[in-house]
Amino acid sequence: MIELLLPYTVIIPAVATLVTLGLNKPLERWNGLIAFLALLPSIGVFGILTYNFFTGLATKPYEVIYDWVLIDVIRLKFGFRADGLSSPVALTIAVVSALIALYTIKYMEDSPNMGIFFSLYQLFFVGMLGLVLSTNLIEFFVFFEITLIASWALINEWGEFDKERIALKYFLFTEAGALCFLAGIVATNGYLGTLEIHEIPQRIVQAGVSPGLLVAIVSAMLIGLFVKMAVFPLHAWLPDAHVAAPTPISALLSPVMIGLAGYAILRIVFLYTPALGYVSMAMIVLAVVTMIYGALNAFAQEDFKRLLAYSSISQMGYVLLGLGAAALAMSKGYMDLAVIGATGSMFHFVAHALGKAILFLLSGVFAHQAGTRNISQLGGLAGKMPYTSVAMFAGFFTIMGVPFTSGFISEWVIFTGAIGSASLLGDVFQISILIVAIVATALTFAYALWSIRRMLFGQLPSHLNGVKEASFSLLAPLMVMALISIALGLYPAILVEVFAEGLG
Repeated sequence: MIELLLPYTVIIPAVATLVTLGLNKPLERWNGLIAFLALLPSIGVFGILTYNFFTGLATKPYEVIYDWVLIDVIRLKFGFRADGLSSPVALTIAVVSALIALYTIKYMEDSPNMGIFFSLYQLFFVGMLGLVLSTNLIEFFVFFEITLIASWALINEWGEFDKERIALKYFLFTEAGALCFLAGIVATNGYLGTLEIHEIPQRIVQAGVSPGLLVAIVSAMLIGLFVKMAVFPLHAWLPDAHVAAPTPISALLSPVMIGLAGYAILRIVFLYTPALGYVSMAMIVLAVVTMIYGALNAFAQEDFKRLLAYSSISQMGYVLLGLGAAALAMSKGYMDLAVIGATGSMFHFVAHALGKAILFLLSGVFAHQAGTRNISQLGGLAGKMPYTSVAMFAGFFTIMGVPFTSGFISEWVIFTGAIGSASLLGDVFQISILIVAIVATALTFAYALWSIRRMLFGQLPSHLNGVKEASFSLLAPLMVMALISIALGLYPAILVEVFAEGLG
């Protein structure tokens, strides 16, 4: 039975964490072999999740639950749940993680202690998968902490610039957010008497908890998740962390990890339904401010990686906009519109994961081939690096929302849900905010096309005359992600229907 395989999506990479750690010294001269062995668990997890997804079970929730008893005093349940919401997100994590690991084989072939690196990489992978599949709030928090510790260690040890200080700043910011979320968990257990995620709506009705208390719980959780999501003004940790992190980790932090906060809002916070009407408009306003703030700051950057970091802040605004619109529609009883907005947000999680992973990995390609990722020192590279240029177009077109890419579909669905809910509610302020949001999408086109123009076209600087195209091993993972983005843009129903069914 497929549900018996579900725990192995976490067990396999967890075991790989220990195996690759143990191989660090015996195979210290064989980084390629260590990297290949670290890639295998991602492929195995991908196989399990793909089988789950394409056998139709993604729309039929199933779970594996375990009882944990400590001396008959502490009784907890923990387990793993696959449904129309968690399955596509987990599959996205597996695909992107596997392709980034493949890229890392070449990109970090000369780096020391790659056994330890890939051990932490697998631990990071475990944390993200466990977070998505969790059925219990404490279990969710534990996996949340695992992602934080693993990513902090990777930045601290393999990062660049002032890596120790930046890694500490990242840790302190994100841990503060985690503690806010933990406060919401403690309050939930105290007032509702449960830590089981899917028992929350029933317990709210049974306990008769006041809306004011629910708003307080939801606010604590949202603050914690907004830090992880890098929503303005809780974003200050992100640009430095992404610039300092080794390129493969930047490609996981920005496209995948921060987007999981949006998943958590939908999976957990939306269960506190009576409180949604009180926080939805704040979510929408913060979303639009975040979209504009991130895009405007992207213009001011010379470091391509820092530009992409601010772009990620802006893109999280799109995810939050769909969630805010869905929360507002749900609070008013328009469930169909709520499903549309939420589906758009989760589809944008997938689109952003693909598009931004391509671009972050490209920052490493430019540094590897041209010796710099400073935009002002690049130019005219389209003729020298044609395949790299194609990948850059694919990545930027995805986050711009150009037709025939996944980003176009996600933005279309987000704005459909948001405009629909605003129109039905007749809220002039919300309609005005959404008009600003639609206009703000032009900023994404502006910084993306400006970057393409400066880096790929124009006069080739003399110091780049000897630049050559990147190797197949660096470009192949990017091309695969580009093809997936285009496939989802041409046939979005494969995800839209699953998300809609899971949210319905």
